[in-house]
Amino acid sequence: MHTLNSNSSSCLHTLTQDEDSVLSLAATEKLLFSGGQGAHGSDIHVWDLEHFRLKTNLKGHLGSILCLTLRDDGKWLFSSSGDGTVRVWDTETFKCIYHIHSSQDVGDVFSIVFSSSLSTLYIGCQNTSIQWFDFSDARQDVPHSHNITHTLRSHNTPQFFQGRANTKELEEQVTRCSIPDSSIYQNSHFGYVYCLLLGKVPNVEGEILFSGSGEGDIKLWKLQKGKPIEPWKTLKAGVDASTLTLALHDGFLFCGSQGGNIKDDVLALVVRGSQVYSASADGVVKQWNRSFEPLQTWNDHSGSVLSLTSTQDYLISGGSDKLIKLWAIAKGNPQPESVDSAAEDVMLYALEKWISMPTVSGVPAQLEECRRGAKFLKAVLQQLGAESRLIPGAPGHNPLVYGQFSARADNPDKQGRPLNVLVYGHYDVIAADIKKWDHPPFKLTGKDGYLYGRGASDNKGPILACIFAASELQEQQQLDVNVKFLIEGEEENGSVGFFQAVEQNIKLFEEADVILLSNSYWLGEDIPCLTYGLRGVIHSTLTINSKNVDLHSGVDGGAVSEPLIDMVKVLSELVNPDRTAKIPGFYDCIRPLTSHEDALYDPIVEDMFNNPSGQRHWDPLATGVTKEELKKKLMARWRNPSLTIHQVDVSGPKNRTVIPRSAKASVSMRIVPDQEVTDITKSFEEHVRNVFGQLDTENEIEIDIKVVADWWLGDTEDRFFMAAESAIEQEWGQKPLYIREGGSVPAIRWLEKRLKATAVHIPMGQSSDQAHLNNERIRLQNLNSGKRVIKAFLKGLRTLETA
Repeated sequence: MHTLNSNSSSCLHTLTQDEDSVLSLAATEKLLFSGGQGAHGSDIHVWDLEHFRLKTNLKGHLGSILCLTLRDDGKWLFSSSGDGTVRVWDTETFKCIYHIHSSQDVGDVFSIVFSSSLSTLYIGCQNTSIQWFDFSDARQDVPHSHNITHTLRSHNTPQFFQGRANTKELEEQVTRCSIPDSSIYQNSHFGYVYCLLLGKVPNVEGEILFSGSGEGDIKLWKLQKGKPIEPWKTLKAGVDASTLTLALHDGFLFCGSQGGNIKDDVLALVVRGSQVYSASADGVVKQWNRSFEPLQTWNDHSGSVLSLTSTQDYLISGGSDKLIKLWAIAKGNPQPESVDSAAEDVMLYALEKWISMPTVSGVPAQLEECRRGAKFLKAVLQQLGAESRLIPGAPGHNPLVYGQFSARADNPDKQGRPLNVLVYGHYDVIAADIKKWDHPPFKLTGKDGYLYGRGASDNKGPILACIFAASELQEQQQLDVNVKFLIEGEEENGSVGFFQAVEQNIKLFEEADVILLSNSYWLGEDIPCLTYGLRGVIHSTLTINSKNVDLHSGVDGGAVSEPLIDMVKVLSELVNPDRTAKIPGFYDCIRPLTSHEDALYDPIVEDMFNNPSGQRHWDPLATGVTKEELKKKLMARWRNPSLTIHQVDVSGPKNRTVIPRSAKASVSMRIVPDQEVTDITKSFEEHVRNVFGQLDTENEIEIDIKVVADWWLGDTEDRFFMAAESAIEQEWGQKPLYIREGGSVPAIRWLEKRLKATAVHIPMGQSSDQAHLNNERIRLQNLNSGKRVIKAFLKGLRTLETA
């Protein structure tokens, strides 16, 4: 068993609740329910705790949601509101099944608790009453009597929290019930009943109801089935403060009060494991031990913390800043825990640690961070059961990371050697300008179902998904292929030293049957894709130099050959008015479009027309293009070559009176099948020199080819592509769109040729992932589903024979 410490006391994820303060929370292991005050205060938000995404809204209340609680089995959710009513919801169908109101005007319903043993709901009200509703003796209203509640609420009772009023009752099958006068204890306190709690007291049979109110006292009530609550004891607060929240643990009753003993106004308490947690108006969440000493403090909220709840995995807080924060807190004393490689929180922990390392390639100052990132990846592989080591890169550059999960030796169905899968990726990232990010770029930040951080999508997240997929299969004794990892640290810097390093260690990779990578993105947001083509790229730098120093235009203008003017003339001869390149022979060797490939564009075009909002690159309904025009746009982006001028720079102080002695321009060409890199490079250099040679100039030109990456085109009818398609369909419930990408991955075509293996490209991220841009992110659902896709792909290979 391998270990990887995934304990963390930091905020794991943040959810945004529209425009509402988060007044109430309740949670099962899979779902989080939140209620708010504000523009959307009458809705109950339902969140998916697997992917931290909003699942649905429960509509029906007419005021702020003041309290939420669950039945012990989690199948019923109870909600109370500023509209003076209580609703009961089925947590599987999300339908309201009961609508409960009092026969009196109760004002706001601040607190509710449910006794499963007595099948009774207890309700604390603004009018100082405690009421109860026995579900085994439910009294159903006569038709339309729910309007009584609306009439009562028209009185001038002050509302503690006002929310938005819906204009009409939802059309749903709801049992409407009324609380009779016999189930009301009037004037239970001399103040609003803010909190209720059910618990056990030593040497007392049955459950006890605890109530706290604006007067500060806590009252204890004996409960019996079918009988009124019976006052038993009163605990004097000793301070002139409202009791706002209660918690019972290990024989102690904890009372959170306004200006109470746990510093500041304590608005929420929750017991989790052996600790008590408090939330207060100063925005602080605290953890307390049995000696009533604070163990930890968190203050990520920017306003008051109004609500707390917990699950087995999380402590959850809600605040006036309209945010819900989930805290991953270790149970008991922090200990390194055993890795269950199927546990997604361990994968997120590894990603969090890896993102914190700014592995920016091509920057000497970050070389040590890159090496630290490589060593961390090696350690992750080893701890998850793989063989791993570092492969030196070029001198002064980053190492490569090699790893291998071996196929099980006792596979009874396999004859001959197992298939070898080579997973290619990169751990280096591009630089990030912290001033332009909404979150620290090198701190993994979870918000509204997305994970933000440099490298989250490109390419650290997908790499870890592949690693954990292989590890899970190995742990489950279901890994029937060898899975090797080749992760480089110079991809964003032109893969410097990569090819030489692989050649020097070719025996590790030469038996590869398929190369797997995940280094691109879906076309849109909703439909999974399978990438079958990448354009190549040739990066060049043109430099025109004068023999003079920088000159003053007022003295020498018109008397000398100016490098910048020459550069403008050269650049003007690179591209035609229709955006095509002027390079002779540039389009001579483009592979013709086949009917099979042409047909692959049709479902893409149909989807973009039917769902333009889900696509980022084009909106055909807004631009007015036809389907055929849209198809041509896609082809121009994916399968046609292009020439781009990126930037022009000059020497000297760059002010408007200086003639610079040097001008420099960056030019790239994207190439496609079947263009040859050497032929295009040669034609480009000859064309530039011919143009320059026709100028009447005293200057000189230099052409420097910086980076070259060949194009790649896969066979969509290949067996490995079919296996990938099947895995994607199995996870997402629909076939992927087959797409090509306009970008380039320098290593993939070279690996495919060198190893004589098929490459398959399975993108995980969405088009809005912002790779290379500010606020790079990946949706948590895509990361987790991506891991399962890779796992299904590897499992599906067991039926394939080696070539």
